[in-house]
Amino acid sequence: MKIYIYLWIISMLLSIGLGGCKDWIDLKPENSLVFKNAFESERDVEAALLGVEQSVRVNMTAASWTPQTYGEYSDYHDNQSFALLIESQAWAYVSQWHWNYNVIAAANVALPYIDDVDMPQERRNFYKGSMFFFKAFAYLDLVRRWGDCVLIRDEVETGPIGKTSWPAVIDYAIAQAREAVRLLPEWDELRDADGNAVTHRARPCKGAANAVLAHLCAWKAGCKYLAQSEERNYDEQSLWRTVDSACSAIIARTDIYALEATPDEVCTRTLLDGGKECVFESIFHGYWEEMDSQAQYNFICLGQMYESYPVITGKQPGDIKMSYNRILNTTVRAMFEEYEENGEIRHDTRRDAWFYNFEEMEQMDESITGGYAYPYKWRYGRVSTEGWDAGQFINFDCNKIWFRLADIYLLRAECRARLGNRQGAIDDLNKIRDRAEAKRYDESEYNGDLRYAIFKEREKELLMEGQRWFDVLRNGYYKTELYGGFREVSEQDIVDGVFFNALDEALFTDNPLIRQNTYWLKRQ
Repeated sequence: MKIYIYLWIISMLLSIGLGGCKDWIDLKPENSLVFKNAFESERDVEAALLGVEQSVRVNMTAASWTPQTYGEYSDYHDNQSFALLIESQAWAYVSQWHWNYNVIAAANVALPYIDDVDMPQERRNFYKGSMFFFKAFAYLDLVRRWGDCVLIRDEVETGPIGKTSWPAVIDYAIAQAREAVRLLPEWDELRDADGNAVTHRARPCKGAANAVLAHLCAWKAGCKYLAQSEERNYDEQSLWRTVDSACSAIIARTDIYALEATPDEVCTRTLLDGGKECVFESIFHGYWEEMDSQAQYNFICLGQMYESYPVITGKQPGDIKMSYNRILNTTVRAMFEEYEENGEIRHDTRRDAWFYNFEEMEQMDESITGGYAYPYKWRYGRVSTEGWDAGQFINFDCNKIWFRLADIYLLRAECRARLGNRQGAIDDLNKIRDRAEAKRYDESEYNGDLRYAIFKEREKELLMEGQRWFDVLRNGYYKTELYGGFREVSEQDIVDGVFFNALDEALFTDNPLIRQNTYWLKRQ
């Protein structure tokens, strides 16, 4: 990491004008910009925090969604789909991680100076906890998508740095998340520098920090087999207990977090604009004008991989056959099955919420539909109103939901199954099924394999939301749940990094200590 990254972050904070804060203009540079001069009041620190939130919104949605897109459920892959693991095209598995390091750099800029600013201790704790949260959040994404990566702690690094093993990076991130949990207030206690209540869920709080902590610990606990043999000397049961307690801390705050009443409301409320089911989000809905023309096309959800008619402007029913990922009507019926209860035929209502007019569209001629259902999880399209693309679909008009409560319930169900708390796991599983009016858990499902039943429930509940790849790997189900060559990889391939992204060549020029992912190096 070079010093210019940090200078760029300062420049960004100055230029975006968040909050119209004049203190950012009235800097007192000496011979050159000194970071300390930028932080003289709480408003300066708040402006830095807003800059990190903006960095997450822009950077973390500009990055491509690989490799997790390879594991998303689809009944269709052409023979050139990278979800099938095409070793001869190693270039396709390269992804850039500088987006994450922009967030980490932005958080690190303010951290050394927060203690020097005159403000109440509770406000100081809030800002420090927020920066710790964002670093843990960025590292969670780094270790799950690249494995071994560069570890930047709290300092401004001016020289080249080699990669650190992902278990060691995740330990650092867990420590950051724990500090964030300790220092941050609950969401209903969040206030800005003027004392006004924060009404959105893009600001770090204790619940969001617990969500990051839970996912960090779950990844390390479930993915020990991805690590080098010398890096596996840790107690995964202790990590699962932390997952349980972190998830429970969120679930217990029923005054702050609650499941929507129906799956349909997940689409019309949670995925649109947050709400009580949202634990952490980035704001887009209603604020698109703040984005530059390129950022408006950022990948805020996986809708564009699945959806066509009727949400995307100009699409016709037959266009579903050209969607990148496709789900058959027969699959939808199997996933969201019908069952008899008290003489009445019922079905999982996620079928009707996640898919557009399912029964009606199912009856259309297969020469039009190809036998595919019409995903409808993201209902609202944003259309350009001026310029060369006037009238064209730009993006889905919704917030980016990073964590929602249904995910937390099902993650706790998984960890409870692993810890031997079978009834607790079933209770959490049924909590999600009850909301969807689905059949409650029966011991005959999947030959009594409760953990697999929970995995399949996450597949249904979080369908098309980008979680399935991580769920597959965390549970070690790659031989049956991934596609093509990913099912055939060896244990050595796994340790070498087949499930992680390859690094962009430019990194090796900027940082001579960086080494390529071993698996992809062998195939270049």
